[in-house]
Amino acid sequence: MELLIRKMDMSDVPFVYEEEIKIFGKSLGEMTLYNEILHNKMSRYFIALVDKKRAAYVGSWLTIPNAEILNLFVLEEYRGQGIGKKLIDEVVKVCNKEKIDMLTLEVRVSNKYAIKMYEDIGFKVGIVRKKYYENKEDALLMILSLGGK
Repeated sequence: MELLIRKMDMSDVPFVYEEEIKIFGKSLGEMTLYNEILHNKMSRYFIALVDKKRAAYVGSWLTIPNAEILNLFVLEEYRGQGIGKKLIDEVVKVCNKEKIDMLTLEVRVSNKYAIKMYEDIGFKVGIVRKKYYENKEDALLMILSLGGK
């Protein structure tokens, strides 16, 4: 397996949009994704390619002194191979370069697989956000301390 992680570009938007709809039931939206890449100075989006095929993505914002992971997905056929962790590592590298204090994300309480991955990386559960998702499911706010200064 040849894994390459690169910055997301305009050609990746249709893929990300379609997969977000399939996986999450909604998307940030194609226009929003284009705007994130073209105009948002805070945004850092990455695509993972496995054998030159798009397999995963992560979107994040650097809201200095902190940063937030907005979305992350790995296509089903590529899960369990450490690709999600490598995408997070890429975001952490950017955060370290920018001297970010902490990286946060929300994850569904039912998403045990993702929660375990985040905990393995070093994220800690901060608080529970009650009825955070459209279906009223709670979210865990998870925090990775980077000690940026």
